[in-house]
Amino acid sequence: MSISFPHVGTFTYVMESICYEMNRKDVVVPNKPSYKTKQLGSRHSPEWICTPFKMLLGSFIEVLEQGAFELVGTLFIDYCRLGYYTPIYEMILDDLGYDFEFLYLNFNQPIGFIQEMKRRTSGLTYWGTFRAFQIGWIKNRFIDLVDKYLYHYQAIEFTKGSTQAVADKLYRIIVETRGMSNIRKLRKKIHEMFKEVDIDKKADPLKVVVVGELYAVVEPQINLDIMKQLNKLGVISYTPITFCRWIDIGSRANPFVRPTFKTAIKKAKPYVEYRLGGKTQESLGYAIMFKEKGWDGVVHLYPFTCMPEIVTRSIIPQVSREHDIPILSLVLDEHTGEAGLQTRLEAFVDLLDRKKNGT
Repeated sequence: MSISFPHVGTFTYVMESICYEMNRKDVVVPNKPSYKTKQLGSRHSPEWICTPFKMLLGSFIEVLEQGAFELVGTLFIDYCRLGYYTPIYEMILDDLGYDFEFLYLNFNQPIGFIQEMKRRTSGLTYWGTFRAFQIGWIKNRFIDLVDKYLYHYQAIEFTKGSTQAVADKLYRIIVETRGMSNIRKLRKKIHEMFKEVDIDKKADPLKVVVVGELYAVVEPQINLDIMKQLNKLGVISYTPITFCRWIDIGSRANPFVRPTFKTAIKKAKPYVEYRLGGKTQESLGYAIMFKEKGWDGVVHLYPFTCMPEIVTRSIIPQVSREHDIPILSLVLDEHTGEAGLQTRLEAFVDLLDRKKNGT
């Protein structure tokens, strides 16, 4: 029985790593979402549901067509509808006649989470199962580091495509590296390989942070690879919105390390005192944080019908005005066109350049 999961940006590499550490040799790795993925998901989804639901459903259908039987899905109580989606996927896929079984991962119940993972491993103990998950969160840090370098160097590289080529090699190296002693060496290897990229060290590029709803930020197919599009305009891009907040238990349990999302939430308190779901507080807080760090602008992404981020969108003008930082909000759905998005990005970058140079 093959195991699989939906494609979710570069976090897909983390899921692949965890499955291999669970001694699962029958992993069906999902393909990157395509136009067909969008169409499949939209065709079988309620019209009013948000775009991430449609994209993830399309990805589930594709891996089932590739022969997957066990599907990894999340189930947790949160302020976002995402935590309740997996049972709906199960009903829709069952109605479509697929033969499958869902592996529910509930991050709010760590003991049950590990028990469920152990049940799907090939002979691992509870410690071995926890170890597999631990390796997953450690590798997630390295995947995020590769992403950080990629969207920095790509903006100032001399040879177009050279940074992406290095990143693609490193993603596979991270997935295929086994043994904790070898995994610990990955950080050094990442630094060394990116040093080989020929960049313009004299450049003084604009810097833009990307915030918003998690899936809209991390999945290039829904945001039309906006981080790369910014790089093509000569702008360094970065996002603090990743899966580390949920799966990196090591950092969360360390009393000497304050997670950046907690700092962001604190800075957003004057505008939104309580959690509203999605990344409302984090998005507002990160905008303020990166302004204080000297970044030039913020791009806020959210899916059509995402209620928490619609609230964020209504507060953003006040944050932009009071902290003097330009913020571009973009709503995304399955009909978003690349030409329109590109035009808005070019206008935004031109605005940032004029502001920076005082023209």
